[in-house]
Amino acid sequence: MALRKGKYHSNVSFLDLLFNLVVGFVMLFIIAFLLIRPIAENKQIEQKAEYIISVTWPKEFADDVDTWLQDPAEQILSFRQKEIGLMHLDRDDLGRSNDSQYIKGIGKVSYPYNREIATIRGYLPGEYVLNIHLYRKVVLIGGRKEIPVTITVEKINPKVKLIYKAEMILDKQWEEKTVIRFVLDRDGEVKSTSFLYYPLVKKKIAQQQSNYTPQDLPGLQPVPEDMDPHPGDTSQGDTPGLSAEEDFQ
Repeated sequence: MALRKGKYHSNVSFLDLLFNLVVGFVMLFIIAFLLIRPIAENKQIEQKAEYIISVTWPKEFADDVDTWLQDPAEQILSFRQKEIGLMHLDRDDLGRSNDSQYIKGIGKVSYPYNREIATIRGYLPGEYVLNIHLYRKVVLIGGRKEIPVTITVEKINPKVKLIYKAEMILDKQWEEKTVIRFVLDRDGEVKSTSFLYYPLVKKKIAQQQSNYTPQDLPGLQPVPEDMDPHPGDTSQGDTPGLSAEEDFQ
């Protein structure tokens, strides 16, 4: 007697295979989901500074302008000491002298902008004094030109806030000007500002003299012209500028 077609046919094995495939895909989806790093909605930027000070001048000028900053403890930040207390000089611009760097495997990399960056990375209550100093004046074709220097002071935490911005003119080598003097409270907020001149460069030089007293500052004479060049500066200007490096150590 002939058997009817499909009498002993079964889909159990096929259903088992299909079930195992579905379970496998589900497990892979769960693993992939766990490996996905969720985006934090309120992610905070890592705090690396409280105040940023930038000093810029036009890129067509080869002159070397320096940033000097004194904190309430009378510690002085400059190219001679790029990290002191809670202050850091993140970039010391030498005009055109350090605009290009050779990187192995890449070649010559240029940064044709004149900009110095200083940061205050913690609150120290008291008065800060910010000065700019024309370390080296370069006379190019066309004669001596005045240098327009733009200075900005910004508080960046908890949000960016412009504290002060100004443009000042430097035209004589070794000229020093006080940009601003500002007082911070214990919370890092600016309590007051003033603009009375305070000579940081002369003070730094005077501090190396054994007979230094604060009363000596107004009568200090300019340093001699036969001086060693700015560290890292291989160019030639009217006069090298600041005194020998060992005098500041």
